[in-house]
Amino acid sequence: MMQNDANQPDCRYEVAEEDEINLLDLFIVLLRHKVMIISVVFLAGVAAVVVSLLMTNIYRSEVMIAPTAQEKGGALSALGGFGAMIASEAGIGAGGSLEQFEVVLKSRELTSAIVREKNLLPVLFEDGWDAAAKKWKDEPPKTEDIYKAVQTLLEVKPDKKKNVMVVGFQSKDPEKAKQILDYFVVGMSEFLRQQKLEEAVAQQKHLYQQLTQTTDPLLKNKLYELIAKQIETETLAKVQKYYSFNIIDPSFVPERKFKPKRAQICLLTVVVAFFIAIFLAFFLEYIKNLGTREDPERLANLRRYLRFRTKGEPAQKT
Repeated sequence: MMQNDANQPDCRYEVAEEDEINLLDLFIVLLRHKVMIISVVFLAGVAAVVVSLLMTNIYRSEVMIAPTAQEKGGALSALGGFGAMIASEAGIGAGGSLEQFEVVLKSRELTSAIVREKNLLPVLFEDGWDAAAKKWKDEPPKTEDIYKAVQTLLEVKPDKKKNVMVVGFQSKDPEKAKQILDYFVVGMSEFLRQQKLEEAVAQQKHLYQQLTQTTDPLLKNKLYELIAKQIETETLAKVQKYYSFNIIDPSFVPERKFKPKRAQICLLTVVVAFFIAIFLAFFLEYIKNLGTREDPERLANLRRYLRFRTKGEPAQKT
């Protein structure tokens, strides 16, 4: 029994030898097609360099803002539950929020107003604008196209943990990137300010109506205090430079391009081309050996199924 086991070859060495031969065969295939692999990688690299150099530099300016802290205390705290209830409904003393800023910046109303007031269409769609004749080469861009173009260039990144928001804008011209970004920051401030002023005026009107209908002296005093608070809110809204937020890091004229990242594009293209060339090498080797070593019958069936039958030709039986 022991003698028979000794005479039998060790299967582990056969498996190891078979694996080594397979790896060697794979390496031989790559060497056989090395010219094709090197050519594909080289041509892809050259094409990536040429295309990346032809791409226009894009610059990005950004600004960091933070919501204004919400007011606490003051006259409303002395009004008790009645005053707190009205203050909560009226939004007196409320500061801004990151969600509110993001909604306003992405709104169609603000985008359309800025593009229209600042005449940004020739800047955003300069390829379709004839600067010499001061008219469009074809049809002017539609409202939906304008909104999509602006929102593609405008970046809004809220950070809820730090309670700040980074707003950026991209442009071919670094000065335009800063300028248009400032348009949106100021536009958002004025949009929120106008909303607050309209709300304050409406609340004052409502409070004055309640005042004329009230005979209770205590309730009148509370209403007067609420009216005074609304007047204070309206006054502060008018004098603040940026309403409901503060500028933490102001916008700037970028000195370095934001994209394209040419080195990254070239490196990624070369790596992808290398793997595609390896796949192509094994595919060509398989096609070459399919009719000889692999399976001639399967190759014949493949050719028969791939061949287009003429009209009236009967289908061949498998």
